[in-house]
Amino acid sequence: MNGKEFSIVFEDRGTYLYVQLTGKDSFAASLDYWQQIIDKEKELGYHRLLVHENLIGEVSEGEIFEIMMDVLPDSTGVQVAFFDENRSDIAINELGHLIATNRGADIRIFQCLEAATNWIEQSDQVV
Repeated sequence: MNGKEFSIVFEDRGTYLYVQLTGKDSFAASLDYWQQIIDKEKELGYHRLLVHENLIGEVSEGEIFEIMMDVLPDSTGVQVAFFDENRSDIAINELGHLIATNRGADIRIFQCLEAATNWIEQSDQVV
């Protein structure tokens, strides 16, 4: 994992960027991988992301608030479909979603990867 506790894989899917995260999660890791995602999205000019997370570990409510405050200013105008393999993260993901949407972000959380993929691909036709 290149000295980090997580790995990140980007896949150009033509009209959106697919991001797969695996490994261990933490506050520092979250700040790092979200910044990498934003940087890649800007580098490639995408406005749609499908984030597929499969991380072990968690961040606290206070940390998710800080992460959202750090990430949101750089993600204006980006649609995000988010799917987390770790079902124990539902509550913290919902909190992150609430913070993000209350500040104008276009992010949706999905219970399965297929639904996330369908939504982001349908969004391609709308925008």
